[in-house]
Amino acid sequence: MNHWDQRYGDNVTVYGEKPNVFFASQLALRKGGSLCLPCDGEGRNAVYAAEQGWDVTSFDVSPVGVQKSKALAISRGVDIQVEVADVFDFVPASQFDVVALVFAHMPPELRSNFHARAWQWVKPGGCMIVEGFHQDQLELSSGGPKRMDMLFHETTFHEDVADAFDDAIVTWHARCAQILDEGPFHQGPAVTCQAVIQKDAS
Repeated sequence: MNHWDQRYGDNVTVYGEKPNVFFASQLALRKGGSLCLPCDGEGRNAVYAAEQGWDVTSFDVSPVGVQKSKALAISRGVDIQVEVADVFDFVPASQFDVVALVFAHMPPELRSNFHARAWQWVKPGGCMIVEGFHQDQLELSSGGPKRMDMLFHETTFHEDVADAFDDAIVTWHARCAQILDEGPFHQGPAVTCQAVIQKDAS
């Protein structure tokens, strides 16, 4: 059993059933459409988005997480397209209005490839919503990787996420100190990096 299967299997919920606050706030600014959520775990963000009328595609590498995502969608009376997939194998049938990367951390040798793949899934005129833990999170106990090189920093965030795309416009970028309340594994003071990256419509 891999790390994520064990974590999702050993806990009733890992990151709760409420959506990520930044993700939800950004969806509220948009009129709806198609949405892709890679690394979506137990489906809290996918189910919330479906409740708001979005056409949701969700995937995760963990079969246990995906089963819990399906169960949550059924319990809340919404439909989502969800499957077991690795981010480096996933090939969508079409592009999306929004791709959201919520705490989808990668080691540095995989990060640029992952972000480049995810950017290809965004329609022209669409956007990518990103929230990941800041390097200052390493000193805190509210979640996130325990490797400095897997965390973000505002001075390198453009390089890590957006600068590789010549058709990208960063419309929001911030270091955010906050109090997380996302299930048992994301509780307490935290520091994150947040971004919204718009794709040129031409």
